[in-house]
Amino acid sequence: MKNVSESISKLPPYVLSKLRVGTLTESGFEDLLQLACNENPRGPSSKVLAALNDAQSSLNRYPDSDGLRLKSQLAERLGVSVLQVTLGAGSSGVLDLITKVVLSPDSEVIVDEYCFTLYPILVHTAHGKLVKVSAKNWKIDFSAMLGEITPSTRLIFITNPGNPLGTCTENAELVAFLDTLPQEIWVVLDEAYFEYVRNSSFLDSVQLCQKYPNVIVARTFSKVYGLAGLRVGYGISSETMCEMLNRIRPPFNVNSLALTAAEVALADRAYVRVCLELNETGRVYLYREFERMGLDYLDSHTNFITFNCGSEAAPINTELKKRGIIVRTLANYNLPNHLRVTVGLPDENKKFIATLEKILLN
Repeated sequence: MKNVSESISKLPPYVLSKLRVGTLTESGFEDLLQLACNENPRGPSSKVLAALNDAQSSLNRYPDSDGLRLKSQLAERLGVSVLQVTLGAGSSGVLDLITKVVLSPDSEVIVDEYCFTLYPILVHTAHGKLVKVSAKNWKIDFSAMLGEITPSTRLIFITNPGNPLGTCTENAELVAFLDTLPQEIWVVLDEAYFEYVRNSSFLDSVQLCQKYPNVIVARTFSKVYGLAGLRVGYGISSETMCEMLNRIRPPFNVNSLALTAAEVALADRAYVRVCLELNETGRVYLYREFERMGLDYLDSHTNFITFNCGSEAAPINTELKKRGIIVRTLANYNLPNHLRVTVGLPDENKKFIATLEKILLN
């Protein structure tokens, strides 16, 4: 195609493994079991649904471009200034703003080999250079990251907990890394799944923004809050960085329904507790069943589990799709024997295990 960016034309598309319409057309299922995208299987709370119903009458009006009510709620909850909060269309929208502010052509961005698949897209869009570092025991190797720093390094992405593996970074390792890192290099802590972390000593990374002005935290309402379809997330940073992000943030970048839903969801702590308890029960059940079937898995601090099928996962994934069950393959991470499955509702988890076992036994 003429007159388009060469770096963009060479970029592979973001693939969601033939979900929904494509799979429906192929398999003929009207009720697919969606266990690929790490969504909250319960969906939004009844309070959120009621608020969305009430908000319909004002859809002819533009939303509050600053999202001040939501930002004020977040600031109070997290103990930061409103001037440190940036809103985006999902945390991916915040990450997009960050790369646009920080990167220039040939800037280097360091990631681990099991990083979120959106990062390469964002980096190449900004004409930056992606530097991948091998993991150590399924976790980020911070020493290796430090060894890759050059004068061109501008940004480091740290997904914590990780996606697609679900592993969690140790607090001491992260702090030691930040203490060693040159202050002019930006660090993004991508914490889409932080609410699911079971470790009580998990570091409150928002406080790191106060100590380390080069740290930016990105979070989302897409996971435990059940608002994936509305696209709303937020970033916490220094006031200076927040002001820079807002310089390029498009007006009305978060729609009015998303703002309303996020405000109500954030206040409904009881519903979040119910969702977390449900996830924990499902996670333990899947662990137990994987162990019974002799399948290795990674201990997860999220709402998904990555497990080893014991053989090539692609044929198993194909058979699952034929039966209307959608999970995520990880061959693009050089993990051809692994699948990632979202923790679903109890009946969904049981259906997945029963179907998987039948496939493995054949």
